[in-house]
Amino acid sequence: MKQIYNCLFLSMILVISCRKAQVPATTTIGIPCPWTDSSSAHPKDAAFSALLNKYKSKGLPGISLLIKDNSGTWIGATGKADLSNNIDFVTGTVSKAASITKLFIGTLVFRLMEDSANTGLGYRSLHTKISNWLPPSITNKLANGNEITLGQCLKHETGIPDLIEEDKFYLAVLNNPNKKWKPEELLEFIYDQPALFLPSDTAVYSNTNTVLVSMIIEAQTGKRHADLLRQYILSPLGLQNTFYQPHDLLPASVAQGYYDLYNNGTIVNVSNLVTGSGNGYGGLYSNLFDLLKFADALLIKQLLLKPSSYALMQTYGKKDDSNYYGYGLQKSYMDNGFDFGIGHKGRDLGYSANLFYFPNKEVLHIFFVNYGTDADSDLKEVFREFTNEMISLSLQ
Repeated sequence: MKQIYNCLFLSMILVISCRKAQVPATTTIGIPCPWTDSSSAHPKDAAFSALLNKYKSKGLPGISLLIKDNSGTWIGATGKADLSNNIDFVTGTVSKAASITKLFIGTLVFRLMEDSANTGLGYRSLHTKISNWLPPSITNKLANGNEITLGQCLKHETGIPDLIEEDKFYLAVLNNPNKKWKPEELLEFIYDQPALFLPSDTAVYSNTNTVLVSMIIEAQTGKRHADLLRQYILSPLGLQNTFYQPHDLLPASVAQGYYDLYNNGTIVNVSNLVTGSGNGYGGLYSNLFDLLKFADALLIKQLLLKPSSYALMQTYGKKDDSNYYGYGLQKSYMDNGFDFGIGHKGRDLGYSANLFYFPNKEVLHIFFVNYGTDADSDLKEVFREFTNEMISLSLQ
């Protein structure tokens, strides 16, 4: 995401309070741990607790963290889910998972392919051009639109520009901060733009790709992808504290999201500057406990998908910055000197999250932070330090 111009925020900030909120005020605390918490017995309990306190003191408003390793499962939280209402951020707080949504959508595609008798979506669909599902009125206006495949969308190998990088998109968000965006409306921001590269020449992360994936799911099945997400993943795993905004109502315990709009060290509530949630690339809200169930089923026990599906999902393509992309997932943190992680990062205007499993170390980390680190601010570097220190500590 590009740096968002402060002058735009200054001119539009009053508009936010005049529109009906998608994210309600936080009025209740998150749920308690659903198991007997033995975090105090973990050998790194003091170190993990000190880590959270350190980065709360550095300015991050609220943090929840889960580490699962050979010593057990450690959970902890600190700070506030809502600064104005003085609601604590606890381990059960529901917060925005942002682009971790893409990992769910990628998994959904494979679940649908495994049920091809009912969905008509098979493994060959990964190599099928998106023009097989989407009309010329869309594909003719997309860079490489008549050449790219479903699989290239999942692996960010399309060359299609990222709508999230468009300043005009943010101006539209500011003019209508709580708008429930339709996918076709989002695509208009990148119609008729030149391709960044030829299909599969390289990989560049683009949220537009997952918008197209969600549209393909709906075109193929005739059902809302949000309903299929619940049918094939959320309900079977019992993810009762996972919500897909704006398709689901958010609970009263949901964390508010913050960002230093004015770059003056003062963070502002930006929860209801909604950046296109619910169109495949973002919008998932969850907590540590539900994401643990999902990660355990997909990445650790590997029971959510068939072994052949999971192996195919990990067919990695070209490197983009520090990431490799499989079909809907990321392989990251390869330069930490310990291992690599499989999962997905989540970054949005007012929220950040991580879900990564390090198979060689058998370590899983999940965290939520209700501060936006997709755009530049002083706290972005603080967040980066937190992530690096947490990974180093958890893998030692």
